[in-house]
Parts: sequence; C-alpha cells; structure tokens
Amino acid sequence: MAIRTKGLSILSMIIVLVLVLAACGGGNTNKTLKEEAGAVQTEQASPSPENQSTELRTVEHVLGKIEVPVQPQNVIGLFVEDEMSALGVKPIMQYSSGDYYQTYLEDYLKDVPKLDTTAFNFEAIMAAQPDLIILGFQGWAEEGVYDKLSKIAPTYVFTGSEIQYPENWKKNLLIVADLLGKTEQAEAVIQKREAETKQAKEQLQVAAKGKTAAMIRIHASKELRLYGGPGGQVGTALYGDFGIEPAPIVRKLAWGEDMDIQTISMEIIPQIDADYIFLAVDEGREEQAKELKESTLWKNVPAVQQGHVYEVRGDVWITNGPLAYEKKLENVMNAFIPNK
Repeated sequence: MAIRTKGLSILSMIIVLVLVLAACGGGNTNKTLKEEAGAVQTEQASPSPENQSTELRTVEHVLGKIEVPVQPQNVIGLFVEDEMSALGVKPIMQYSSGDYYQTYLEDYLKDVPKLDTTAFNFEAIMAAQPDLIILGFQGWAEEGVYDKLSKIAPTYVFTGSEIQYPENWKKNLLIVADLLGKTEQAEAVIQKREAETKQAKEQLQVAAKGKTAAMIRIHASKELRLYGGPGGQVGTALYGDFGIEPAPIVRKLAWGEDMDIQTISMEIIPQIDADYIFLAVDEGREEQAKELKESTLWKNVPAVQQGHVYEVRGDVWITNGPLAYEKKLENVMNAFIPNK
C-alpha cells in the first residue's frame, strides 16, 4: 500500500513539472510574438525611401501619359537641375553635352555624376536606379532614346519651347515642382524672384538712367555673338525685367522676334556704342578672349575706355532657371550699382 502511494506521488510530481515547463515555454513564445509585432509596427511607421515612392499617379506630357511616383526619391532631371536645386532636390545625375555643363550649379551638384546627352549611357542610367527621369528637351527623346529610358523609369519630356523661352520660367518651375511634389516650395521661389526683380528694377531705373548696355559672348564655336531682344534668355532679363536700355547697335543688329542673337565680325567691334558691356567667354575660348581684349579695335570701344566691361558666365545667361536668374540680376546690379 505504501509502495502504491509513493508511485502516485512521483507521477503527480512529473505531471506538475511538465505543466510548469509548458507554461514557461508558452510565456516565452507569447513574448516573442509581441516583440515581432512591435517590430513590424515600427517598420511600418518608418517607411524606407524606396517604399515612399511606390504610390503612383498619372501625368500627361508631350509624348503621352505616364505613371510617376507621388514622392520620387531618385530623379534624373536633364537641363532642369536649376529648378530642382532651387526646390532643394538634388538630382542623381546631371546634364552635360560633351565637355559643356552648367558650371554655375557646382555648389549644388557637387559629386553628382554627369550624363552626356550627345550619347546616352543607358547602363549608367540603369545603375543609378532612377524612379523618375525628366528630359528638358524633346529632341533628346528621339531615335529610340525615349523608349529605352521609359523601360528604366517613367520619363517626362518637355518640349523645346517650354524650356527655351524665358517667359515660360514660372510654368517650367511649377511643372518640375509638381513632378517632385514640391509645389509649395515653387510658389515661395516665384514670390521671392518677383519681389527681388521689382525692387531691383526700381533701383536700376535711377542708377542706369540714360545708360545703355550690350552683351557679347565668345561662343564655343569661336563665333562672336551679340545678344539682343526683346525676347531670348538675355533680352528678356536685361532689357525687359531689369529695364536696361539696349545700345543702338543692339537695336540695329539684334532686335526683333527672330533676331535676339546675331553673329558679328571683328569689324563690328568699333560700332559697339554701349555704355556698359557684359562679356561672356565660353570655356576653351580664353585665348580668343585675350586676343580680343588686346586688339586696338576693342580698346577704342567707349565702354572699354570707361572701365565698364563686366565678365559674366555664358551658362548663366543662356539658362532660364531661378538660380541662373538670380546670378543675372546680381551681375547687373554689380555693374550699375557697384557698392550695392
């Protein structure tokens, strides 16, 4: 009888031990599930950049409709880097054409690799993993380029006229801002530019009263170019927005709807009757510029004799973006109001 009771006691102890171990194991399992659930919630609350761009919307452009990310993270914007930089967005590749690129944006695009639009490197584009590509000119989309780019990422194409004509600057900025989800920032940039232009024009109406100006560029092609107006990248800003009076030679040779740029010869130099000259020298044309400055023809120009020649950047003056525009305004203010 004693032996039977002892056996039951041992059996009871074994059962209790099993139940305790099971309870302990179950507790650990529940704790692990709670931790995993918390980890999932934390991950969902802090989405990665890749997840942020998964939501799409439909956008229409010159070549049709495309699905673009609501919040693109990795953007290639060719010849809209100025607009992107003004909106605080750094592209993952930047425009170049051979050796030429927009050097005035170097502070914004430091270490950003260049993409030569004369021969698209599709492997490099694919390796950059863009989730949006913006082409500043429709011509870049020709000869099958658009189809190839579209297979890499949704590609938005501007028409040449949209980017080329300065009067479209506000529209261009808003298009880029809409694609990037930065419309509010674009409105602030527009307000700032309009306010600065208005204030500067009022000051220039006094400081530049009775004075005339001209812009000459020593182009990469070795041409001497006289820039006029009333339109074009130079004329719209210099003679329109800033209110500077063009020199008589400008009105004679480079004025009219289809005459905002005129190639001139050295024989025309003595006829440049401007009080102020803005001179742009393209990269690689420094020796030609030196020869021009050392010539007797140049030294006899009134603006040269008065010390009123101001060297400016060609890439700034042929670009319509808000950052380039600020530099144009700075050039003019420094010339006519040097102590400003």
